[in-house]
Amino acid sequence: MDTAALRLAPLLAQLVNYERTRPDRRLWDLATMQRLLVRPGALPCPRPAVQVGGSKGKGTTCAFLEGLVQASGGRAGCYSSPHVLTLCERLRVDGTDVDVATLERLLVAIVATPTGERAPTFFEAMTLAAAQWFAETAVHLAIWEVGLGGRYDATTALPVDASIVTTIELEHTEVLGDTIAAIAGEKAPVIRPGGLGLTGTTGEALAVVRSRAAAVGARLLVLGQDFGVRTVQWSPLGARGHLWLPDGRELPFFLPHAAAFELPALALAAAAFTQVLPDSTLCLDPAPRPQLPCRFEVRQERDGEVLVLDGAHTEQSLRAVANELRRRWPQQRANVLFGSAVGKRWQQGLSELLPHVDSVVVTELTGTTSEDPTAIAAFLAARGRTSEVAADVATGLRLLRERKGPRLVVGSFYLAGQVRRLVDASPPSTTP
Repeated sequence: MDTAALRLAPLLAQLVNYERTRPDRRLWDLATMQRLLVRPGALPCPRPAVQVGGSKGKGTTCAFLEGLVQASGGRAGCYSSPHVLTLCERLRVDGTDVDVATLERLLVAIVATPTGERAPTFFEAMTLAAAQWFAETAVHLAIWEVGLGGRYDATTALPVDASIVTTIELEHTEVLGDTIAAIAGEKAPVIRPGGLGLTGTTGEALAVVRSRAAAVGARLLVLGQDFGVRTVQWSPLGARGHLWLPDGRELPFFLPHAAAFELPALALAAAAFTQVLPDSTLCLDPAPRPQLPCRFEVRQERDGEVLVLDGAHTEQSLRAVANELRRRWPQQRANVLFGSAVGKRWQQGLSELLPHVDSVVVTELTGTTSEDPTAIAAFLAARGRTSEVAADVATGLRLLRERKGPRLVVGSFYLAGQVRRLVDASPPSTTP
């Protein structure tokens, strides 16, 4: 149970939360953020700062950047979303979540400020709270993860010194557009006029990002062209290789317990770090590996099996999960507990997993509008795959644990987070 959310419930009830209501069109802009950033008593936004947008890999890139700052002896402020266990994890300084009393103080002041027009949304209020707290604590680097899109995201109202666009894929199509080019066009504006951009995009998306950088006079660094990862060697302990950087250096790295899809995020974070903090030491051997909940989080079960928790829900991210399953357990097929929020491309994403799956349990989500589990089961049946529909997440976890072989909880951070809370409440497993 999220005690922070319970304590703050009366305050949060005053804020519109589009993460939960999931509108089919944009109902916000940057005007409210811009007014509130200059409200009486507000501290200037902390600098230097990095904004991280894109479809997938945002949170991991932010966490790597946060870890690199801490490893260099600096203080990082990291603002991320969504939260998995507690609302407070969205705001971190030195790797520590904001305490609920501080968050309450910050939100009370924001909600009480007249805006002249509409009140801030939940995400806008949380962004403003993070900006104030990071300024109060004098962080050496502020890291802002985009919530949705980029052009009109609350974090785009904040001044930054570098902007990252990780990847682009079809997601949030009802708000951002139904083509890669359209979605890239909404995410690329995180790259600021005259600023610095870094990207891991390719193909059509990269062309849009390049066009944005050229149009606003920004310098653009591209993963695989201006920096990247070379000579990767895998062992049971992790990944070892070399990072080549925009300044011409090539440095050895070792990432303990690495997943393959983490390496582009490490490269993006390291490249951004060298650009915005050029006088700081870049620590890569070992590299500080983020301990993010429900990002291919592997738990050892009491019966000897493994339980993997992951919030992946798009085609590209689920393909990455499938590849990691195959790399780690090449002779075994996974058993899956799956659920999806409404509006996601779950059919395409689930199709990426099916070749690597032995059995599927489907359940409904709590905390957001959920896709009907029977519709997911019907989709599977039409492809010749049987599944079980669980009445709730707890029942789904019980059914999953009846299967032998790797166990995967995937499809939504809401689902992975709820399973994580159930596991931690009666711990039959450990983290290896």
